Amino acid sequence: MMFFQVPVIAPDTWIAPNAVVVGDVDLFDKTSIWYGCVLRGDLNSIRIGAFSNVQDKTVMHAARTSPTGLSAATTVGRYVTIGQSCVLRSATVEDEVLIGEKCVLMEGSLVENHCILAPGTVLPPGRLVPSGQLWAGNPAKFVRNLTKDEKAEIAGIASAVFKTTDKHSSEFLPVGTAYIQAEKLKKSLEAQQQSS
Repeated sequence: MMFFQVPVIAPDTWIAPNAVVVGDVDLFDKTSIWYGCVLRGDLNSIRIGAFSNVQDKTVMHAARTSPTGLSAATTVGRYVTIGQSCVLRSATVEDEVLIGEKCVLMEGSLVENHCILAPGTVLPPGRLVPSGQLWAGNPAKFVRNLTKDEKAEIAGIASAVFKTTDKHSSEFLPVGTAYIQAEKLKKSLEAQQQSS
C-alpha cells in the first residue's frame, strides 16, 4: 500500500507476473498489462479504460503537478493498444487509439479518439493529436488522416490482444528460485510418507 492508495483492478484484468502496478491505479474491464510493465501511481493517478492493453516493458507514471496547467494524471481510454517499450508521463489518450512501439508521451500531451502514433513517435509536453490522424517522428508531426477502415480496425486490435491472455495465464512459472527448494522439500516429505 503506497500512501494509503492501492490499485483497483477489475476481476477480468490480466497482469503479467513480472509487471509492477502500484499506487493510485485503476484498471477497468478486460485490460491487460504485459511482461515487464511498470504502472506507478505514486504521485498521481493512472486510469486505463476497458479493453485496453499495455504491452511489454512500457512505463506509465504521472507527475504530482503539470507545468502545462493540464491534468497531471495519466489517463488511457477504451480499446487502446500501447505498444512495447513506451513511456507515458501525465498524458491523456482517448478511446480507440493505437500507439506504436517505443513512443514517448510527455506531460500534458493529448491523443484524441481514433488516432495512430507510428513507432518511435515522441509527443512533447502539451502536444495535441487531433482525432482521426496518423502522427510520426521526433518531435511528432502530422502525417495524414486515417481512412475509415483504419479507424475501424483499432478496437479489433485491442480486443484481439486480450484474447491472447488465456494462453499466457497458464504458462508462467513462479518468480524466483524458491520453488526449487519447495519442490525438493515436497519430494522428501512424500518419500518419508511412503516409507512409513
